[in-house]
Amino acid sequence: MNIDLLFEPFQYAFMVRAFVGTGLVAVVAAAIGAFVVLKGLAFMGDAISHTAFTGIALALILGISIYVGALFFAIFTALGVVFLTRISSVKNDTALAILFTGVFALGIALLSGTPGFGGDLNSLLLGSVMAIQVREVYTLAVAAVLLGLVLATFFHRFVLVSFDPVGAEAAGFPVALVQSVLLIMIACAIVISIQAVGVILVVALLITPAATASLLTKNLKTLILLSSAFGLLSSFFGLYISYFFGAPPGATVVLVATVFFGFVLGVQKLRGARSV
Repeated sequence: MNIDLLFEPFQYAFMVRAFVGTGLVAVVAAAIGAFVVLKGLAFMGDAISHTAFTGIALALILGISIYVGALFFAIFTALGVVFLTRISSVKNDTALAILFTGVFALGIALLSGTPGFGGDLNSLLLGSVMAIQVREVYTLAVAAVLLGLVLATFFHRFVLVSFDPVGAEAAGFPVALVQSVLLIMIACAIVISIQAVGVILVVALLITPAATASLLTKNLKTLILLSSAFGLLSSFFGLYISYFFGAPPGATVVLVATVFFGFVLGVQKLRGARSV
């Protein structure tokens, strides 16, 4: 490939911002996604992303930052599940379904009588990474650093709660608090990813790189590193393909992540077949 063609996307400021912003989002989402995969919280991620939609809808109506609205409803859903399962006999998935459907229905009801937001909602549902601004890149960088620090600080606590919550609680460990912190981190990762891939595809960015990494290692630290690497590569190649072929960037990033998963899974199956 011509070297000038290789660096062509970087001559445009909006593409540089897209690469940096999506890369930050992908690394953070994939790292936190490792715990989502380990704890089987994929449905939780999907529910949080959809309730964040209600926050976005309300923010558009009120004229405030969409990220403030999305974060409020995302955290409300995450903590609401912990609260409901603590005060009632309702199981996690049941409590999640109640909150998910109720809050999402509220978003639909709010928008049904509020015309004029079609374009904004379309970009938020499907992502608009090419429109990312410098201040948003800085916001993503700060969010990535903060989430990284929290992940490093609570790492061993997250591991204990993920693998032995019953034993941890019996030993007097604050399981509910640590679970809440983990769920808030998942909510934050989802909200900051909305700009890149939109509400509909955000769960794929959270889950797919981590699921790919889980095929290669069972060591948690290695899993987090590989998850972040797959997330970063998916965003990089996805944006390249999007630029040269005019494909939707958010969807292309997710497709590349899915191709990585399919490739790794296929190689493993072939190796398994040969060893038989």
